[in-house]
Amino acid sequence: MICNNCGAEINDNIRICPNCGAIVSGEKQNVTVASTYVGPMGNPTPVLVWGILGLAFSCFFFTGLLGVIFSIIGLTKAKEYNAFTSGGSSRQATIGKILSIVGVVVGAVSVLLSILFAVGVGGLLLHYRPLLTIG
Repeated sequence: MICNNCGAEINDNIRICPNCGAIVSGEKQNVTVASTYVGPMGNPTPVLVWGILGLAFSCFFFTGLLGVIFSIIGLTKAKEYNAFTSGGSSRQATIGKILSIVGVVVGAVSVLLSILFAVGVGGLLLHYRPLLTIG
């Protein structure tokens, strides 16, 4: 008999090929393996997670830039997900995309306010410096 897996010649009484370890028998066996793995592109959860992170970090003054970056990653993940699913979108992906868009806008405003605050505080310190010195 010849092994169907590796092609080695084996004894007719052997049920396991000594060359490759495949199970051999006189009759052909049909083995079906069900796969539920969809891969990283078929999962809408990263879109939602990056959207939530982007919006959360965008709401604070000094982490606004980090929020914008996270939101842009969320938008990129949404684009990849939509390309993988041929334009079809899930509810998680849609919510994640919306949160990412809001995160970019809120983050940009937050970064702008942070810059204005830093410039304003710096200007006040320079203006009132003589009052702050001792002696």
